[in-house]
Amino acid sequence: MKRTQTAEEREREAKKLRLLEELEDTWLPYLTPKDDEFYQQWQLKYPKLILREAGSVSEELHKEVPEAFLTLHKHGCLFRDLVRIQGKDLLTPVSRILIGNPGCTYKYLNTRLFTVPWPVKGSNVNYTESEIAAACQTFLKLNHYLQVETIQALEELAVKEKANEDAVPVCIAEFPRVGMGSSYDDEVDVKSRAAYNVTLLNFMDPQKMPYLKEEPYFGMGKMAVSWHHDENLVDRSAVAVYSYSCEGSDEESEEDSNLEGRDPDTWHVGFKISWDIETPGLAIPLHQGDCYFMLGNVKESKLS
Repeated sequence: MKRTQTAEEREREAKKLRLLEELEDTWLPYLTPKDDEFYQQWQLKYPKLILREAGSVSEELHKEVPEAFLTLHKHGCLFRDLVRIQGKDLLTPVSRILIGNPGCTYKYLNTRLFTVPWPVKGSNVNYTESEIAAACQTFLKLNHYLQVETIQALEELAVKEKANEDAVPVCIAEFPRVGMGSSYDDEVDVKSRAAYNVTLLNFMDPQKMPYLKEEPYFGMGKMAVSWHHDENLVDRSAVAVYSYSCEGSDEESEEDSNLEGRDPDTWHVGFKISWDIETPGLAIPLHQGDCYFMLGNVKESKLS
C-alpha cells in the first residue's frame, strides 16, 4: 500500500521544488577556506558552528578512537539500515552502529535504532568479545571528551552573547578555559544541551558507490550524504562530530578534479541555511581527527 506524505513532507518537497525552479540553470555560491570572505561569512552567518582542529585533541584519543572503530568494523558490527523515503523502502549507503546508554534509541527516516550499550557506571553489560567491550569503553571516553568541550563552547558562546559581542570564535585551537560560574541561571540548560547519551558511528566508502547523487544547489559535486537536518533530536540539543578517514585508494576522480576551491581527496562537510538563496554555503575540509560542534538548533540546520 502506498504511503501518503505528511503535510510537513509535502511542504518540504514544495519548498525544494520552488528553490530549484528559482535557481533554474544557475548554482548558488559556496565558500571554501581559499575564499577571502570565507571566515567572515562563517562568523556572521554560522556563529554556532565550531571547529576544533585535530592538533588540539589528545594524542591518546587519536590513537584509541581509530583502533576502536576498526575493531567494530572487523567484527561486523556496522549495518546498513532499511529506511523509508517518500514511501519507498531503501537500504542506506551508510553503515551504522548506535552506541550509548542502555535502553536509549534513535529514530530517523521511520527506522528506530537501539543502542549497543557502553559500560556506564552502574550498568552490568556483558559483551561477547573483549575487543568489542574495549571499543565501547573508548567511545564512552570520546563521548565524555566531546561533552566537556561542548559545555565549554556553549559557555563561551553565552558569555559572548551576554556581552552583546558580534564576533564569535569559530576555529579554536587553544579553547580558552573561561567558565560562566554558578551565578548563571542557565547552567543546567547548558549541561542538558550537551547531555550526549548516544553516539552514532557512520561508515561509507564513496569510491565503491558509483551511484552517488550530484549536489543540487551549489554544484559541489558528488554527495556522500545528502543535505539533511535532524528532526528527532531534543530541542536545542548540540551535536559533536569526530572525523576519521580510513586509509584507502589515492585515486582521484577526473570528474571531481575541477571542483572550485576544493581538494576532491579531502573529505568536506557542507553547511547551508535552509531555503536561503542569498547566504553562501560553506564547504569545510575535515582532516584526520578534526572535531566540529553544532551549537544551534540542528533540527532546523542543513548539513551534508
